[in-house]
Amino acid sequence: MTFTRSLAQTARQGLDPGKIDEQDSRGAGWLLKTAQRLGIDPKFGGFRGYSANLTAARTPLDEAVLQLVETARRPTRAFTFGGDLPYPKPAAELVAQAARVPREVSEILGQLVLNVAEAYRWAELAFRKVDAKDRSVVARRYNLGEEMIDGFDYCPEIDDVARVFDEASLWYAAQKSIQALDDARLALASLGESAPFTFDYETPWGWVRVRGGGNDVIDGTNALLIVDLGGDDRYAGGVAASSAERPVGLLLDLGGDDTYVSEQPAQGAGMTGVGVLLDVAGDDRYTGRHYAQGAGQFGFGLCADLGGDDRYVNRFSGQGAGFFGIGLLFDVSGHDEYTLHADGQGLGGVHGVGVLADRSGNDRYTAVREHSVTGRPSYHSPGLDVGVSNAQGCGMGRRGDGGDGHSWAGGLGALLDGGGDDVYTAGNWAMGTGYWFGIGVLHDQEGDDEYHGVAYSQASGAHFCIGALIDEQGNDKHLSEENSHSSLAWAHDFTIALLVNIGGSDTYSVKDGGLGYSINRSVSMLIDSGGDDAYRTEAIVRPGFARNDERFRARDGVSTYFADTTSLGLFLDIGGEDRYWEGLDNDSQWLDPPDSPNWQDRNFSVGVDRDSGTVDFTPVPVRLPSAKSLPGRN
Repeated sequence: MTFTRSLAQTARQGLDPGKIDEQDSRGAGWLLKTAQRLGIDPKFGGFRGYSANLTAARTPLDEAVLQLVETARRPTRAFTFGGDLPYPKPAAELVAQAARVPREVSEILGQLVLNVAEAYRWAELAFRKVDAKDRSVVARRYNLGEEMIDGFDYCPEIDDVARVFDEASLWYAAQKSIQALDDARLALASLGESAPFTFDYETPWGWVRVRGGGNDVIDGTNALLIVDLGGDDRYAGGVAASSAERPVGLLLDLGGDDTYVSEQPAQGAGMTGVGVLLDVAGDDRYTGRHYAQGAGQFGFGLCADLGGDDRYVNRFSGQGAGFFGIGLLFDVSGHDEYTLHADGQGLGGVHGVGVLADRSGNDRYTAVREHSVTGRPSYHSPGLDVGVSNAQGCGMGRRGDGGDGHSWAGGLGALLDGGGDDVYTAGNWAMGTGYWFGIGVLHDQEGDDEYHGVAYSQASGAHFCIGALIDEQGNDKHLSEENSHSSLAWAHDFTIALLVNIGGSDTYSVKDGGLGYSINRSVSMLIDSGGDDAYRTEAIVRPGFARNDERFRARDGVSTYFADTTSLGLFLDIGGEDRYWEGLDNDSQWLDPPDSPNWQDRNFSVGVDRDSGTVDFTPVPVRLPSAKSLPGRN
């Protein structure tokens, strides 16, 4: 509970439109701090996040690009037989191109180019021990999302790269990239509107493309850096994306109603590198195929949109998805729509961190339910047109014990919504769910929200994991539909599932398995505080139930871990006139009978409804003993 709230508070504070332009005395802005605390810290933890330590000075754009070419160890002067050749003449070409750019803009962009060059150096350092072929393989491996849960297509190069790549250098490159773009954003914004102009130069590390204030069509093929100063623009291809050949891809757009379209990783995709997209304003449209809108695979991907009513559409792996990397999608304001086939909207895939943070607005989050559309049927919903979502605050690992034996733990997936009347829709495995050592959390701060899932949704999980959904305010609907089960606080096999709803008159509905339901030595809790709530089901005898199993007392086998542990199925509703199904009344409690084997097996079923009372979610302070009181001290 405290951990999930701290993530949400970080997003609310860091993405506050009233603070987003502020920087501290070390030059760190809120965008950097938020990416650090939500993405890098949970993944790595080796930084204090004080500063990205940028040192480049204001430099004319042509001089900066020329320095980049020299840093790449390429000649800037064609000289043979004791004389200059008539071509190429990069310095003269750059001077001519840069003459189109206003002087003040040129110096800001030159500083940005030099800072990007420094980020590039660190991103390359991260893979200095990685075999180039292995890096290429993992950068183009686009099926990790579908391969989670039951591993079927083992990629040995992933294990090999994971053993030797240098995470610290990669995340340092990400810090520098974010702050460099943010510094340029603030500096360019202070200059006001810009007339149209064009600057294009292909460096050894990719294209540098700059546009003034017109309505432009920009090709993102092999682009190191794209900057647009305004207008309704259309971006095609892999903008703001890295690859095995180019470890950095960045984009800064200062305004306008923009359209982003790509069939390849793009729009904040870190594929063995760093990809960052920063769009400042406008009602924007993002469309991708896979690994888009905040995706990281052995890399860091950030898509940050600071204003407007935006629409995000992606098929697989994006909108905040990480696999052995970090994927972040930040949206500061506006009424936004997020549509995904599967694997995103806050997915912590294998060894990854994925976060979608939307601070305000009436938003819609959709992971397309129908497997007839997505091609991802779920065996947990046989006979139904329901697919695997792996979305909306989901932590998923690769379970290899049923196949090739290569298991990878799930990561941290979080969806953090700061306010508004929101609608969440998905199939199976969504809305604060975990699997195979993964952690999935969904936090909604306020508003009258609706949650529509099927199986393994809304605070659920299976196999050594955590799934949590925290809704702080509003009259909410928690609905699990279409032959639903294993949802609304359901925990299986050493899992913790927590569904907390504070305030408001809420509705809960699930057909079977939920409402504080625990099996196989798990802890499941549904806690509702305040409001006149309604609970509906078809197959649950009572809320707050821990199912017993003969193995819970078996001590004659090789392992006794089932017998040595404790289970809890807890349902707690405080306040209001609540409605239950037939045979259950408001202001009642439901416990195991005295002769139940649950008591001796430490398998506790607890259901409590109270008309009034207090639930204190404040962390209990821990008193540490003084050094003098510790054993062995004199």
